Amino acid sequence: MFSLVYRKSVPRYLLMRAGAKRINNLETSRFSPLHLEDIPEPKLPTPEWVRVKPLLSGICGSDLGTLSSENSPYFSPITSPPFVMGHEVVGSVTEDNSGFRAGERVVLEPALGCRVRGIEPPCEFCATGRYALCVNVAEGNISPGIQTGFCRDTGGGWSQRTLVAHPSQLHRVPDEVPDEAAVAIEPLACAVHAALKVCLQPGDTTLVIGAGSVGLFTVAALRQLTPAGRIICVAKHERQRREAIRLGADEVVHPKETYTTLPALLNTRTYKPELGKPVVMGGAAQVFECVGSPGTMEDAVRLAKPGGRVSLVGMPGARSSLDLTALWYKEVSLSGTYAYGVEEYEGETTSSFDLALRIAPEIGLEKMVGPRFRLEEYREAVAAARSAGWAGHVKVVFDHRGVRH
Repeated sequence: MFSLVYRKSVPRYLLMRAGAKRINNLETSRFSPLHLEDIPEPKLPTPEWVRVKPLLSGICGSDLGTLSSENSPYFSPITSPPFVMGHEVVGSVTEDNSGFRAGERVVLEPALGCRVRGIEPPCEFCATGRYALCVNVAEGNISPGIQTGFCRDTGGGWSQRTLVAHPSQLHRVPDEVPDEAAVAIEPLACAVHAALKVCLQPGDTTLVIGAGSVGLFTVAALRQLTPAGRIICVAKHERQRREAIRLGADEVVHPKETYTTLPALLNTRTYKPELGKPVVMGGAAQVFECVGSPGTMEDAVRLAKPGGRVSLVGMPGARSSLDLTALWYKEVSLSGTYAYGVEEYEGETTSSFDLALRIAPEIGLEKMVGPRFRLEEYREAVAAARSAGWAGHVKVVFDHRGVRH
């Protein structure tokens, strides 16, 4: 039984950071921090924890950033290598425990907050359902880690062996939700949280920049769960453009049209400064930036209307150099949107994951999952995820279903 283990070292980190973008397949070469290994299953931190065998596990943009060392070192003290990667997981419970029955399908909610860590009383964020913002992710009865897949004690989804999860992390999968949809519930839950974190008005124009899985799922969550009126999406590739329209976008523009076609759709004008990007006088009431690059973050601020709002949904890279004059001049509100939690929806309190499971059949979530790879094909899988946009993929996954445990 094999697992994909991330073993960090300073030389490997520096090599990846220097060459991953220039040297093909460096991030899965013998110099990579990622290796296929036969390691023991993780131990149960306490008797109430549950063993889960991964069925499908997704490859996330944050995973790719970890492998290439493009992610910020901000997270280094709150992770605990070596760890088995993979935090987007649908699996089956292997034995009866804590109210779960052997064979039940579950989706993993990977945040490792106070309750998971056995910390009482919980921090103020966990106490109010914002457990992804937990301040105790380096404390408690397991090693540091913001999520499963970044903690040495939990295991992860990129494995043929079981991972361990606190029962509060597990959501039962309804029969009508296939594995191929369930594996994408975690990133869809992130989009649900982003969409519900802001108060949209029916007449607002909303702009979504980026149409990878995060951007597409944000379009879907906006259309399914909010009163968003007009939704415009910036999408680069043909498959992304088609999916954005299918999921509820009213118009789609190419990134090259950001300062040509798009301002007219936003009913505003642009002016060319001596240097830099065009000045956009009006803009969208709400902008969701779902790429995480410095260029698109600056675009998001420039394309918000005076008094508008920008939500950073995509994970930023290690360095950002932005001209934020528009933020100041147009009094734009800029906020981060991370992970998921407890949401207020239609007068009820529920979780981002429950809402994601509710809308998954309505949006045909399984249509956006694939191709699937065996764990031994991890080099091909990572390459497919890295080239997902132009190759026409939305969510690339590992498929462990043919492996006997």
